[in-house]
Amino acid sequence: RPERRAETDRMIFGTSSCTNLGIGFRACAGGRLFGSGSVLLLLVNGIFIGAVAGHLTGRGDHETFWPFVSGHGSFELTAIVICGASGLILGHALIAPGQQTRLQSLKRRAREALQLVMGAALMLLLAAFIEAFWSSSGVPAGIKYGVAALLWLLVALYLGVAGRGARGAG
Repeated sequence: RPERRAETDRMIFGTSSCTNLGIGFRACAGGRLFGSGSVLLLLVNGIFIGAVAGHLTGRGDHETFWPFVSGHGSFELTAIVICGASGLILGHALIAPGQQTRLQSLKRRAREALQLVMGAALMLLLAAFIEAFWSSSGVPAGIKYGVAALLWLLVALYLGVAGRGARGAG
């Protein structure tokens, strides 16, 4: 494996950051189409990722593909789903505004959606950092899988515990 230069890692970080943040923001913004844009983006991306994974695994490239995606996948995939969920919040505000106008409902629910998107954006930046500086490194696959399992556990624990007790505290 040829030695990589630091500039390459920084370029990967920048490219991954822009790409993933763009997908996340589009997943949220798709909610303005009564949620259909968010659902479509999540479906298309899920199918695409599944097709790439299946193709690369089927042709024998699983020894490079899976160690590469396992580490940053916990943050990246979870964040994209959170962004899609924020879009569904916006879509629901438009579909079922209750006693408010659609615009009032959208404004009210946008605060909630924005909090989710901002947290997801931090996760996407962390995923890009891991992708650039860890996933593409020459660390053995077994170690990458161990770290990936730990990262998935941390994401699951955070999502299971975050915000507990916050409601009604003020």
